[in-house]
Amino acid sequence: MDLLKLGALLDSDKYIIPVYQREFAWSEGELIRLVKDIEDSRKEGKEEYYMGSLVTFFIDGYYELVDGQQRLTVLSLLFSLSGDGKKINLSYEARPSSVKSLEELQKGKTGSGHRFFKSAQILKSELEKTDKEAFFEYLREHVYILRTTLSSSTDLNHYFKIMNSRGLQCTKGDVVFSYLLEKLEDPKEREIAKVIWKGLDSFSGFLAGCIPERLYNRMIYGDGVAPLLESDYSSWWKMITSHTEGDKDNITCTLEDALVFDSEEFIRPAVRSEKGGVFFPIITFEEFILYAVELVLNKENRCDDKQILNICAFLKSLDREEVKCFLYNTLILRYLFDTYVVKRNSEGWCLLRYRDLNEYTPAFEALNRDIVNIESLYASSLDHKEWLMPLFKFLKGNVNASGVEVLNFLKSLSFSSQRYELYKQNYYEKDLQSPPYLIIENEKLVEVK
Repeated sequence: MDLLKLGALLDSDKYIIPVYQREFAWSEGELIRLVKDIEDSRKEGKEEYYMGSLVTFFIDGYYELVDGQQRLTVLSLLFSLSGDGKKINLSYEARPSSVKSLEELQKGKTGSGHRFFKSAQILKSELEKTDKEAFFEYLREHVYILRTTLSSSTDLNHYFKIMNSRGLQCTKGDVVFSYLLEKLEDPKEREIAKVIWKGLDSFSGFLAGCIPERLYNRMIYGDGVAPLLESDYSSWWKMITSHTEGDKDNITCTLEDALVFDSEEFIRPAVRSEKGGVFFPIITFEEFILYAVELVLNKENRCDDKQILNICAFLKSLDREEVKCFLYNTLILRYLFDTYVVKRNSEGWCLLRYRDLNEYTPAFEALNRDIVNIESLYASSLDHKEWLMPLFKFLKGNVNASGVEVLNFLKSLSFSSQRYELYKQNYYEKDLQSPPYLIIENEKLVEVK
């Protein structure tokens, strides 16, 4: 993956949109909104604005667009209006009218009869409402796009099937990871970092079900040398990277790997696929990363997933060892999250241990119900950071805490709000789970109508 300033696209790499891609189809509203969003970001003084992603093949000296062709086309039209003569080297396979129309616009000419000309006029009209020089300076230096290059072995038919079923797009988590990955140059470290991040990002299940079984066991138990919970980051990384070559006896490169990771050969055993149903965590993956940033890197934040890209400038300042330390401790935090924090499934709140495919058991046997009830009370009635951050801090210092220790800690927390008191009286004190999403009407909890 390459996180690129848009300025790096100008008079640089060659891109081609293959014949199987649909023609440019941005509406007037989408064109106007793009200019307005970028201009608003500039006026607000934001250092970074993200345009999403490009997915490509690199063939014979040029990048073939697999996904993101609409985005790159509109950027080409936009830069044609800058007046500085610089352009994105974009062409179209078997579409001579598109090639000719874009070339004319890039030469400063106008015309009619092709959608590009009308789109360019809409963009031009919207640009007249901006400080044009400042706008294009911001566009070149502060607007980013993530470019992923697929392996040449990728099956495109399978790729589009997954794209259509998953609605795959570049996520904010992808952007964060790109900053971390660029600090790791050693191939083994990059390989392990990718496996860690993919496991972390699989947030609707359990970490144990989303990492190759042999590698997961090594990550957690350390072959008796450097167990995750009983080691330090340096010893753990030394242990885990020493095992990467041992996986080459079972070489796979799944399409899911190709979609998420860059074009390096990614060699590891096939990932186990969870089939035990979908779990709903109480926070999003992006919020979880923000908790890790505060707990591991001591960077206080609101733990609001809408603010995650605000930490990118901070992550840029990390060096290689700090990135390794962060990934190691974030992996521990995810292990603790899976072990000690309630999730929801089709049956309600639960606190389970992953055993194997489609096999889960209660995490704390006799005390499981008590822990689920108090955590469901907190999760339903409080801002998550009010109770989850204290719990994470407790678990960081007690990574092997027993059910009794966890329950006692949870009971030691004290809160006071109308919503909390109503939930406590109506559910927790009656030894019941607290249902989420109730609202207060006439000093009573009721379901949303």
